[in-house]
Parts: sequence; C-alpha cells; structure tokens
Amino acid sequence: MKKTAFAALLLLAAPLVAQSGPGRGPGNGTGNPGTGTPAIPAVSPLATYVASLPVEALSSAETGQLLYLREEEKLARDVYRALFAANGDRSFANIAGAEQRHMDEVKLLLDRYGLADPASAVAGEFKDTRLASLYTDLVARGKVSLVEALKVGATIEDLDLSDVGKALDASDNRDIDAVMQNLAKGSRNHLRAFSSRLTALGVPYSAQYLPAEQIASIVAAPHERGAYDETGKLLAGTCTGQGRGGRGQGHGRGRGPGAGEGSCDGTGAGPGAGRGPGDGTGPNCPNK
Repeated sequence: MKKTAFAALLLLAAPLVAQSGPGRGPGNGTGNPGTGTPAIPAVSPLATYVASLPVEALSSAETGQLLYLREEEKLARDVYRALFAANGDRSFANIAGAEQRHMDEVKLLLDRYGLADPASAVAGEFKDTRLASLYTDLVARGKVSLVEALKVGATIEDLDLSDVGKALDASDNRDIDAVMQNLAKGSRNHLRAFSSRLTALGVPYSAQYLPAEQIASIVAAPHERGAYDETGKLLAGTCTGQGRGGRGQGHGRGRGPGAGEGSCDGTGAGPGAGRGPGDGTGPNCPNK
C-alpha cells in the first residue's frame, strides 16, 4: 500500500494533461471574471471520501507523524501570515488560507482517531521545539525583502513535501494516505507559485530538502486541481463544475472573460483564438 502511495506522490510531480471545458470568450484584452457563479461545497470531497474509508489501527509512527504535520501546517500558515503583514504581498495571504485548509485536513484525522490537537491558537507558538525555532528564523529571514520572503515560502513547501513523503512511508492506513496525497498536491502547487515568482525576479530557488531533480520536475509541471485518493489518483467528480471563465492574459494566451461550464484547470475555449485560464471553482472542484 505505502509503496504504491509514495510512487504516486513522485509521479504527480510530472506534467499532467489538462482537461478542457467549454466557455465563452468575447474578445481580446485583460478580461474580467465571467458570469458563472462558483459554489462552495458544505463538505469537501476529500472529507467525504475519508469518511467512507475504514478506521484502521494507528501505529506509534503514524500517530507521531499526524501530530507533527498538524503543527508543521500551522508553521506554514503562521509564517505566511507574518510575511503578508510585513510586506503586503497578497500571495502570502492567499497561500496562508490554503494552509489553514491543510491544517483542517490533518485535524480531520486527529478527530477521527481521537488524538489531542497539539496546535496552539497563538501565532508562532508550537509544542515541537524545532518548529518553534524554525518559525522565528523563517519570519526573520522573510522580513528582509520580498525576494527573501519568497525563498522562505519555497523552503517551507520543500520541507513540507519531504515530511509528507516520510508520513506516506510510515503509513499503511488508507485515510491517512489520502490526506497526505492532498497535502502533497497543495505543497507542489505552492512551491510552483513561489518558484515562478523567484525565477521572474532572476533568483531561481535552490532545493533545501528534496533532491534538486525532484524540485525541478515539480516546478516544470502544471498546477494541479481536484482531490486525490490514497494512491494519488483523482477522485471521481472532483474536476468538473461550473467554473468562472478566463481572467485575461494568462500565460500570454488569455482571450477575455468567459462564462459557464469550465474544467478544473479553467481551460474553456472561447470563439476566437487561444485559451484563458479560469478558476474552475465549481461545487466539486477544490482549488488548493
């Protein structure tokens, strides 16, 4: 089980083929969001899927990994909030929101197995002394400049991916593996976001925890959408929905606002040339 899950984690670093969905793109230019109305599900597809899986015996290694990762996701959230407060760059606020969802996903497992939550309600406060020290160091480094802040972001995601990989190695429980696969997907997306910003500024990210070739493979792959099962496969029904249309000139190919049904990657084609990147924020399309 765990070999299959970890292999899937590595394979997901390779480029994925995007699914297209119809949309309307009335013209060239910077485009505004289309008229499709996104809906947010009351319960995430991942939570629904995890609830369908058996509650299996929990090993001491699995217990330790869950408690640690709950605080490590808090580390990411707290650092990003601090860096947003320091430099006002909106990407840190956005990714901090995603890290809160990742915290919630780990908490789902803690509740499922009756484990006490180690996460403090106080920003920057951790039971794990290593994480407490990391928080102080990373925030201080990130406050130096925007470039340093982006390096800190990429480093956190690099660390997260390394530790999630260890958690997959330690686990043979299907529900734990499913949550780990989705944490890894989120960290890969965040790593891509920070790395692309750094590259644009002429300062490519250098791997700190994962092998350099694995980081390069992740960064080269497209943004991932949808929710994954314990083997890293896309859950049925999590990559379609009523998505907003293109938001202008994304990746040099945007074609104005679209509307209506769109795929999770938002690649609905307009009547003219090109495609516009949409949000794909439909009822079954978690964007993390």
